[in-house]
This record gives sequence, structure tokens and C-alpha cells, in this order.
Amino acid sequence: MEVRKLDAPLGAEIVGIDLRKPVSDSQFEAVAKAFAENGVIVFRAQDITPQQHIDFSRRFGELEVLKFYAQYLHKDHPEIFVVSNIVENGKSLGLPDAGRVWHTDVSYKGEPSLGSLLYAREVPHREGKPLGDTMFATMISAFDALPTDMQSKLSNMTASHRLDEKRYTVDLKTQKERGKRAQLTDEQRKMIKDVHHPIARTHPVTGKKCLYINELFTVAIDGLDPTESDELLAQLCQHATQQKFIYRHRWAVGDLLMWDNCSTQHLAVGDYAPTDRRLMHRTTVRGSVPF
Repeated sequence: MEVRKLDAPLGAEIVGIDLRKPVSDSQFEAVAKAFAENGVIVFRAQDITPQQHIDFSRRFGELEVLKFYAQYLHKDHPEIFVVSNIVENGKSLGLPDAGRVWHTDVSYKGEPSLGSLLYAREVPHREGKPLGDTMFATMISAFDALPTDMQSKLSNMTASHRLDEKRYTVDLKTQKERGKRAQLTDEQRKMIKDVHHPIARTHPVTGKKCLYINELFTVAIDGLDPTESDELLAQLCQHATQQKFIYRHRWAVGDLLMWDNCSTQHLAVGDYAPTDRRLMHRTTVRGSVPF
């Protein structure tokens, strides 16, 4: 087994492991270390079943079943959340537009997820080029790049996070429609509550500070008036997603990619048509209360 750092501001590739076979304790220890240190880890050319995907994911902790999106869970393996634009018999196989805004997964929960593991089963292509890349930004580097006085200011502040359907359907900068995501049901809306997390979040393994805000789920900075909050939040979101902080992953069938939801945020590139088939399986590892 070998850990190879990517030629990017974050990320590493793990080679020499076949995830169809049991991963030894020493190998897993090395993988977990690489994950904490690099934010994103990639396993290429894997040929795994849904159960093997689940079994490997469980090595990192308890898995979450995303009951909020029950209609997009794998019919035989509810631990797997399906991301797909494929429609069969008039029904979507998965959530078609997941991740089209910069975000970190489920930051709207009191205990956001530790990490997510996304496995590529079908990848759209056009003229031989894969489409539907995913971009990742390192929030450790983003925080470190802030002026010292801003770091100090943010270290004593919290922000409110919420699952706000307007942020899915409308671009907050241009106020233009993003897409045709289905409206939330009344039952889903009842489940939505504001949660409050530190803006300068401490990574639970490395102890490094991470800039913990995102465009999709962070709705306000606590203690500021709405105008000042919106301005600072926009400034921080723009800062966090500069090109110098980003790794762009070009998918191939068989890629299993895991990202740290504390130290990164990500964006799915929607450069493919509804007829360009894309099918991804995602597991979500339960996390802890940010501090």
C-alpha cells in the first residue's frame, strides 16, 4: 500500500488496496492517517458491491441513514444514498442535482458528518471526456490564509446553519433559478431547525483550525445585523473557494473518493445533460459536535 499526495492543494491517492478484500488494521491505520492529513483520499479502479462499500465505510464509524431523503436511499441498502439523474419508469433513481452549490455535507445538523464516501458506478462522457467533476476546497488553508486579526475575530464567533430550500433552487448572487429540484414536503419542513457552529472549527484529529462556513447551509453569522452578516458571509465564502485552495476530481467508473466534512467543502459540476447518465453511491459517516 502506498499514499501518494495529489498535485493539488489537498488530497492523496491510496494505491495497492483492493477494497473487495479485508483491509488489515495496519493498512486501515495508514488510510485513516492519510484521510485526516489530506482531507480527500481517492481509491481508483475499485470493483465493489454495495455491501463492500458499506463494510469499508463502517471502519471509519457509524453510518448515517439519511432519512430526510428517504426516497433516494438504495432499496436494498438504506445506508447508501443514491445520487443520479437517471429516471426509470418515471421515477428518479437518486437525487439528480446534489452538490451544485459549495457546501460541506449536513452542516445543518447538530452533529455534522465526519466524512462521505462516494463511489462512481456510471460517469457521463462527451467526445471521450468525462463530465460531472467534483471540486474540493481545503478549509484549513483557507483559514490559515486569512489575516491574523480576522482569524482572531472569527475564533470567537458562531454561525447559523439551516437546510433552506431557496438556497438549492435560487442562486443567491443572481437570484436566478438554479434548477428544478422538488419542493420539500410539509413533513420535511417540520424537521428543519437552525443549528449553531463555530466559524473557526477545530479538526478533531489534527487540531488544526478550519473555516467552517459554506454557501449552501450557512444562513447567518450570529450576533451581527443582517446586512453585516450577509456581507461577511459572502466575503468568507468567496475567500474559501479560491482556485488556490481547490482540487478538481475527474471521475472514472470505479473511483471511490472520501472527503473530510470538517476540513473541506465541495461542489459538483453540472456540465452534463439530463440524458447523460450519472450514477453514484454515497455513504455518510456519523460525526460529532463541532468545537
